Amino acid sequence: MSLQGQLSIKLAAWLDQPARGISAGYFFEGDERSGRIDLMTPLGSQMARVVWQPGRVWLEDGRERREFESLDALSETLFGEALPLRALPWWMQGKPTPALPHQTGTGTFDQAGWRIDTRSQAEGRITAERPGSSGHRPVTIRIVSDR
Repeated sequence: MSLQGQLSIKLAAWLDQPARGISAGYFFEGDERSGRIDLMTPLGSQMARVVWQPGRVWLEDGRERREFESLDALSETLFGEALPLRALPWWMQGKPTPALPHQTGTGTFDQAGWRIDTRSQAEGRITAERPGSSGHRPVTIRIVSDR
């Protein structure tokens, strides 16, 4: 599958960590087993490429290529928080990943500790929110897919 659009990630202030955010264009190609996400600056320059294959995960940032043990470890380095990169392509389409259990609500579903709001999917907008807890900070991911 191929997807593209814009995404923003908002990390709320938590413990001694300040709030932070990132906005980027994205180009996704692949599936949960193997794929690639290119992240672009608002001006269109590539800021990072995340690639995963069975048994391998790496990040290319234009200066170097770094290998990671998992997508969670890579996203923690890239974004400052472990994010559900393997589930994200499914969520971008407004669907729960079949690899994990989920609960469906009216225009939403809950999966892996996140609530995914699909009520604006017809306009290409999805929001994924993870509430804060004693173990992690609140995170909001907003995705706008090109149609």
